Amino acid sequence: MNNVHSSADGGSVKRPTDDSVDCPLTVVIIGKNEEQFIARSVASVIEATRSLPGAEIIYVDSASTDRSVECASKYPIRIRQLRPDWPLCVAAGRYTGYVHSHGRHIFFLDGDAEADPHWLAKAVRFLDDSPQYGAVAGVLDEEYMTREGVRVGGSANVFKQNLHVRVEERRALGGIALYRRESLERAGTVNPHLPTGEDDELCMRIRNAGWKVARLEGRMAVKYTEKRETLYEVLRRCRTSMYDYGAVIRYSSTYGAGWQYSREMIPYVLSFSAVIVTLLFALPAAIIFHKLWLLSLVLVAVIGMVVVKKGGLRDAMLSIAVRSVSTYRTAVSFCRTRPKPVEAYPTDVIVVQ
Repeated sequence: MNNVHSSADGGSVKRPTDDSVDCPLTVVIIGKNEEQFIARSVASVIEATRSLPGAEIIYVDSASTDRSVECASKYPIRIRQLRPDWPLCVAAGRYTGYVHSHGRHIFFLDGDAEADPHWLAKAVRFLDDSPQYGAVAGVLDEEYMTREGVRVGGSANVFKQNLHVRVEERRALGGIALYRRESLERAGTVNPHLPTGEDDELCMRIRNAGWKVARLEGRMAVKYTEKRETLYEVLRRCRTSMYDYGAVIRYSSTYGAGWQYSREMIPYVLSFSAVIVTLLFALPAAIIFHKLWLLSLVLVAVIGMVVVKKGGLRDAMLSIAVRSVSTYRTAVSFCRTRPKPVEAYPTDVIVVQ
């Protein structure tokens, strides 16, 4: 097996030269300031890989300022830390973990999530027996936690997986998923320059390279996080560039898939943009023909339909806020992004252990 793989934009990424054919799996855990959860995350992976002799665990830390690294160091795992002056994002952590991995398959897990003790081994066997699949995931549950560690709710089966089928083909899998190394080598690994949507873009490339991606039966993991459906979470995601889908469109356009990504992964941004453009064109006509009342009536009717669909005014307003912010950030990030090759991301990580 070569120690270089081609990326989707024609670049190449070096892999470790001391590949081990006996390593069935690498689990890459990523995190930043995950002191509250990282020990539980690592311990869950150690338990989940007991039936996979030779599996390795790598924790990639994004320059944490808390005790994350100290907590993770108590376990027999490898730890790599990104430097604080580098561009830091989820994709960068996963990319770095991949570069330092040896496994036949790669499982990406967040530092605030716990792996199920049984699902991972079954998923590895599925990939070994099913060469047509490039990546798989399972049921993901979420537990909503405050910063003080108090549970305030939760959501089962976040990605609405069909629980009555063993294998459900999907377009994308979310951030926590298991990948075949060969699919990452041929389609290109996680793009470390993407501020958001890196998992969707990666699955799109894998599908375009000829593999299938799917969700398998069984609970894969539980993630401890803040509740998504709040204005605070919308603003936090805006501050952390998690709505900057324009950057993903820019990068996917370099290999001719910009429109595919937009259509498949962010259709709600396209539809909201269409509504805004229609209103902007309709407004002058309504003024000229003295039909502002009609335009206002249409707007009220649209909002009313959203309220009915979302089951209440609060959820409707939150949905409109998400679409407004997403559309704005998508446009801004599209204009600002200048794509870089994957191999331009720094690799001289801090080796902790």
